Amino acid sequence: MKFFDILKNIFFLLIFLQFVPLLIDGIRKQYNQIVEPRTKVGVIMIDGVLSDSEPYTKQLTRYFKDPSIKAILIKMDSPGGAAGTGEAIYNEIISLKNAPEYHKKPIVTLVENTCASGGYYIACASDYIIAPATSLIGSIGATFPNIFFLHLHEFLAQHKIGYKPIYAGAYKNCIDPLTSATPEQEALLQGLLNDCYETFAQAVAKSRKLSLNAKDTWANGRIFTGKQAKDLGLIDENGSSYNAIKVIREKALIEGEIEWVKQPMPSAFSQLFSGNNAPDDDTSLLSSCVHDVCATLENRYCTNTVQ
Repeated sequence: MKFFDILKNIFFLLIFLQFVPLLIDGIRKQYNQIVEPRTKVGVIMIDGVLSDSEPYTKQLTRYFKDPSIKAILIKMDSPGGAAGTGEAIYNEIISLKNAPEYHKKPIVTLVENTCASGGYYIACASDYIIAPATSLIGSIGATFPNIFFLHLHEFLAQHKIGYKPIYAGAYKNCIDPLTSATPEQEALLQGLLNDCYETFAQAVAKSRKLSLNAKDTWANGRIFTGKQAKDLGLIDENGSSYNAIKVIREKALIEGEIEWVKQPMPSAFSQLFSGNNAPDDDTSLLSSCVHDVCATLENRYCTNTVQ
């Protein structure tokens, strides 16, 4: 029995030793922050197709609540996605910037490759947009997913396949690909898109100080290069990380070194060690160490961690 107790103790000791370097590194970071204070800038990575606003709005709120974070950098590389997601994040940024209970801080968007449709919807809520001259910017418009408008009713008829939908409400089946939409249904869908488009265009015009009378020039669904987008006023500058850091320093009045604050998407692993009920403003040494341990382990072992 004592032999198994010894093995058990050795096992737990080995696990503990795996955490020691990470705990020491966390303590070292805390010490360096005291001795050589750095200005914190929050980083939000928006990458890929947009379908859920919650992870981004949570990060935004957390950064605005934190008085030690003096600015926010949005690293954008998105072709767009769900219209509601883009607008929700845009509205969240505008609301947080105007909320009297939160700390004011500049937001800079840095694009590397693509900032289109819903991605640009989000970007135009920031205070400054930087993108390379060869990046792709714009696609300001509205459309339904193409799968909604596959015309398969002729295919069914050609192969003598019967299909008779049963529905209630004259417009209930207007996006059924197995039937042909009526003129009234098509008019309804076009009206929905027109409304979404007008809302999008008005938000861009207000944020970027562009004339709605000229929206056929910059809001006709076209994709522009970064150079063209700058000439149209859709972005502020052609550049890269260097330019973004320079603008952040100027707008947030930062003179010393910058500490980039990145918060990966929460995983079950980090929740196991840090707990779901921990307050957002917990800045204790132990909490910081645990957070660093979990984040490091996630980056090392979890393939779904946002880098």
